[in-house]
Amino acid sequence: MGDKVRISTIQTFPIPTIQGLKSEPFADDFVLDDLFETVNRAVAWNEKLIKNAADNGCQLTVLTEDFSRTGMAKRYLDDTSIFRSVVEMQTPMIAERLCASAKKNNIYIVACYYALDEDDKIYNVADLFGPKGELVGRYRKVQLPQYEMWQVATGDCFPAFETDLGWIGMLICYDHVWPETATACALNGAQIITHSSAAVIDDTRICARAMDNRVHFVSSSAYRSKIAAPNGKILANAMQMQHTAVWADVDVNGSTKAHPYFWEVLFSGIQDHKERHLKYRQPEAYRILLEAHPPLADQYPEGGVANTPEDQRRTYEIFKDMYRKQLRGEKIPWGWDVQPGNKC
Repeated sequence: MGDKVRISTIQTFPIPTIQGLKSEPFADDFVLDDLFETVNRAVAWNEKLIKNAADNGCQLTVLTEDFSRTGMAKRYLDDTSIFRSVVEMQTPMIAERLCASAKKNNIYIVACYYALDEDDKIYNVADLFGPKGELVGRYRKVQLPQYEMWQVATGDCFPAFETDLGWIGMLICYDHVWPETATACALNGAQIITHSSAAVIDDTRICARAMDNRVHFVSSSAYRSKIAAPNGKILANAMQMQHTAVWADVDVNGSTKAHPYFWEVLFSGIQDHKERHLKYRQPEAYRILLEAHPPLADQYPEGGVANTPEDQRRTYEIFKDMYRKQLRGEKIPWGWDVQPGNKC
């Protein structure tokens, strides 16, 4: 393994080649073939950006969540065959094309998309494709928002995969809200954690996940995609650029080491921060993390999660009405950035 590795994140929003296609299931003019064509064009568009990253010497690049732009199909419950049919179409196609792209460009690619797995369930996956044209490993998203659970199965672990660049773990969007997710990746060996996200993540969380676990954290989103170092420093930021890749040259092994005269090196005898943190862990004291019903749960009423079939249908009908109004250009009271005292 060389001293320096060039890692990158790809940011592309919106994708100009899919504009005008009638691929929105909630719209009155929806055309299923246009949704299929959206996937084809989105993959082709990202293939160009992957080539650009490789042409600039990048050895790893990360695509955003749902990079094939299946969009709102996963939330459309009036005809669930729409989502399943597009997932069945794209699963083998994406694997074939990105294996070829990784090999042609001699690069590792992390691609996040909805895939039909061997158990015939649909997962939100992050696949790691290698420069030999192989699938190195797959992560299945664990922390699903409620609407994603309507048609997508939940993963159950946070693997890390050994490569000639270092050990790589993957997270997807909502995962980052729980600090345990990145920690699980790191404890499984990850030196680089990629994070494909539909949501735009603030610097604080990205830097915290990197520094707490002494990893390079690579986040790809619609904008402000970033790479953070194990010391919490932002190494690259795509800001508001629409179609780009940004990168950083990192020392995967050396970047976790302290200055030889750092006091903690003297007292512990260990120069590597990550090694020291691992060996000083007190797992017996962390037992509460595995409790299904910790004392905190007693501060809240039982239930409350909208996960029954009746809750799902009620929630869906409200969402469908609001989203269709939004498609017509009407203002709605709901949003991701609503704060107390603010109006949408």
